[in-house]
Amino acid sequence: MTSIVSVARREALLSVLLALLYLAAWAACAWLVPPALTLAGWPLWFLLSCLFNPLLFIVLCALMVRWCFRAVNLEASS
Repeated sequence: MTSIVSVARREALLSVLLALLYLAAWAACAWLVPPALTLAGWPLWFLLSCLFNPLLFIVLCALMVRWCFRAVNLEASS
């Protein structure tokens, strides 16, 4: 049982870190990109924070689940 708890804690910590990284990336794109910059008529800050970052972090989340998470048997005897 201790192994399951340690795996769950590790995976929860990784998830929280990825969520905090997403928030930091979103804030950086929203506040650090000058509002005068545009791409195809759209403000660059909007494209980065609302289109690019979610797609990037969906890929990062899929990679994290694939490489860092482990399948745990929940029906193991105690």
